[in-house]
Amino acid sequence: METSRRHANNFDFLRLSAALVIIISHAYALQIGYGAIPGNSPAVLVGQAALAGLFVISGYLIPQSWMTQPDVKRFFWKRSLRVFPALVPALIFTFLLVGPLATTLPLVDYFMTLLSPFTLASFGSVWNGSALGLFQSNPVTFVNASLWTIPVEFVMYILVALLGVAGLLRRKDVLLALIAADFAIWMAVYWDPGLAKVRFTLYFLIGAYLAVHHRGRRYDPATAGVLAVALVAASPTPFALFLALVAVPYIVLAVAHLGVPALNRFGNRGDFSYGVYIYAYPIQQMIVLYLGTSMPLWLFSGLSVLLTFPLAYASWHLVEKKALALKQMGFGEEASPLTTGQNP
Repeated sequence: METSRRHANNFDFLRLSAALVIIISHAYALQIGYGAIPGNSPAVLVGQAALAGLFVISGYLIPQSWMTQPDVKRFFWKRSLRVFPALVPALIFTFLLVGPLATTLPLVDYFMTLLSPFTLASFGSVWNGSALGLFQSNPVTFVNASLWTIPVEFVMYILVALLGVAGLLRRKDVLLALIAADFAIWMAVYWDPGLAKVRFTLYFLIGAYLAVHHRGRRYDPATAGVLAVALVAASPTPFALFLALVAVPYIVLAVAHLGVPALNRFGNRGDFSYGVYIYAYPIQQMIVLYLGTSMPLWLFSGLSVLLTFPLAYASWHLVEKKALALKQMGFGEEASPLTTGQNP
């Protein structure tokens, strides 16, 4: 049953595709620096659309997991198994292998700073390498800026659980009110590049709304194509960010439900998207550090994928798959409850 459910959609394909697109977007940004990026850069916009797509997928799958097994302990056990077992080795790899090769500090000072209580308690050290002397000659000094989404994602998990416990997750008016409130917050911080990232939680909420209240909806591929063309046409304008709130969820769910056997079976060998996502950024920073910023974008992106994918492959087979096999530990031996079969 788990296999047949997994073959009913293309979420594995979409997740890995989005992670690879984000690699390309980051390759462009890391070569020139965030401050030099034009606001309507196609490479950045397509990366933001890919990230938005990941939030839509998560928002679509996670509430279904809760509704099928509405148990707080089980819910957070599964969420934790999906996030942390793979994240811990990625952080160890970054700070114990990449860090000593990238720091400008003497190794003794590097490890003393790394192991200080302040650094260990600060998740900010993951994306700001200045305190550890990391990537100081690169156009961008972040260590792994991709990881900013993980605490945000976990906050959305908490929100789903709270709504579920309160019996509000199936309330259409509640989800619509949350979407409206989130949109209002985004408008209030629209001009702040950092705070404006709150818009990505909108995609999670929209995905959740569609999963709870329109799960049986059919998404027309032709309509998705029209929305994609409209989104590309609007990309030079600020209107694109607003159109994307409609276009990205529709396109993602239309592609997810295409009856294409090759896409349905895409995840047979494993779901490598999370590993790609959490390992790529420090690998790309190392490429910039040692090979410079003059490589063509296609070469930088290709080399990034070539060096990242073995780590993602190992992460899935050695860590993630084994961790996910423990989802029902202590909860009986029943099959995985999620009807989509996507190990959310």
